[in-house]
Order: sequence, then C-alpha cells, then structure tokens
Amino acid sequence: MAQKSVQTYDYICFSDLAYERDSRDSKDVEKKIKRRLKYHNLTAYDQERVDYIRILKDDLRREISLQSQSKYYHKSDSKYTDVSDFNIEKMTSDYLETYTKINEGDMVQIIKFAVYIYYMR
Repeated sequence: MAQKSVQTYDYICFSDLAYERDSRDSKDVEKKIKRRLKYHNLTAYDQERVDYIRILKDDLRREISLQSQSKYYHKSDSKYTDVSDFNIEKMTSDYLETYTKINEGDMVQIIKFAVYIYYMR
C-alpha cells in the first residue's frame, strides 16, 4: 500500500506559488493556499510566511533557469533532463543558510519540485 506524503505548510505554499507567473495571479494563488491549508488542518494563513516563500520561489526560479550556467548544474549521464542534473544536496545546504525559517526536509522537497517545474518541464 502506498503511503500518502505528509503535506506541510511550507510545501503547500511553495507548490501553489510555483505556478504563479506574475503579481496578477497572487490573489487567486493565495485563495488556493488558504483552501489547502484548511483542508490539511494546518495553521492559519500567514501572509508574511507566504511572502517569504514567494521570495524563495523567485530565487529558485532564477537559479534553475540559468540551467548549465547555474553553479549547481552538473549534467547527468542521461540524455534526458533529470533532477540529478542539479546538485540538490549543495542547493539545499546553501538555501538553508539563506532561508532559515524553512526546515531541511521541506527544503529538499521544495528544491526537487522547483527543478522539476522550472527545468524538466
């Protein structure tokens, strides 16, 4: 039987913010975040926290969009794009130094999802 992954506050926020293209989308995305937080019985919506995660999203998008120019990029042996094209461990440790409010487990999942969204798709 497959285990259902635990949805955390930060991961829920990031996974919705990842699809936000510009500030015009922000109100709709924030409504979706509020709904999902309520559904998963997590703490109340915190605009400051969401803005903090939005800044992380923008930083990750910029870095991953550099692709082969990124300091974290190292092409894997696969001929297709792969999450392993980026050094997830190094990214995690570096981003944890900057974004201290996010725990390591969430940061790993956020970075993997960001690589998938901004590089592999």
